[in-house]
Amino acid sequence: MAPATEFVVLAHEHAHELLHQCDDRPASRDTRELEAEAVAFVVGQTLGLDVVDAARDYIHLYRGDREALAASLDRIQRTAEAILRSLDGA
Repeated sequence: MAPATEFVVLAHEHAHELLHQCDDRPASRDTRELEAEAVAFVVGQTLGLDVVDAARDYIHLYRGDREALAASLDRIQRTAEAILRSLDGA
């Protein structure tokens, strides 16, 4: 795996740990995958990695559409921010 791809996969898995280990975990696997991949996309894009094609395909695979993303937007934004802050050392 290319280093950029490996990083985004790790960001996806880290997002699962941050988002889906608590009581407010979404029941739907589709929602959980959508959230984790959207977080990985935001983190990757912020760092300048080319993640658009892979993220788009993965999000579509798990029924990610505008409404689904909007419903999870706050969770996605908070988690991406937490990961980016941790990378910055803040």
